[in-house]
Amino acid sequence: MNFRKIGILLFVLGASISFLLSEEIAWEKIRTEKGVTVYRADVQGRVAFRGIGEMTGSPEDLVSIIEDPSGWKNWIENFKSGKLIEEINPEHKIFYQAINSPFPVSDRDVVFESRIIRDSPDKIRMEMKSVTHPKAPKTIGTRIDIIFSRYSIEKINQNKIAVTFETLSHPGGALPDFLVNWASENYPVTLLNGLAVQLRNLNKKKN
Repeated sequence: MNFRKIGILLFVLGASISFLLSEEIAWEKIRTEKGVTVYRADVQGRVAFRGIGEMTGSPEDLVSIIEDPSGWKNWIENFKSGKLIEEINPEHKIFYQAINSPFPVSDRDVVFESRIIRDSPDKIRMEMKSVTHPKAPKTIGTRIDIIFSRYSIEKINQNKIAVTFETLSHPGGALPDFLVNWASENYPVTLLNGLAVQLRNLNKKKN
């Protein structure tokens, strides 16, 4: 069984739901790998993970990459399909993503909302969580529940941004806890490094 592939499919993108926004989460540092520092925390009986890293580019450009379904295949491993379901307004959208998984694990998918909060010209937050939607496709196997995920994107200087990604998800189905925890611990590294590559590629196209 390919644990790495299973790990990638378990978690997608995200930000905090309202009852957690007021809670203080006690993050514990695990390690630093490939420029990303990974933390974990116990949140209401589940394990949440955080990744912090730096990238070259602007906050707005990174947001555009994260919310562009046509580019998801370039940085989401085992990506199968995805689309924008509804744009409620430019700051609030509903998305669908489906992820391939290796046998014998069933494929996963997720329906989630993304909200953009601009705290200042130099700082943007993206908050995501699972939702239901009448236009969402039927599940292709097992539906992931994003309990919360959050991107905090802050400009450091003219060329650099600091990115913090936090997530807590339920992958659905009968998967062992150790595998779920292993996947979530590695996902912040894979995710932030993949986004950094896409951001560099966008910068090259502009220059």
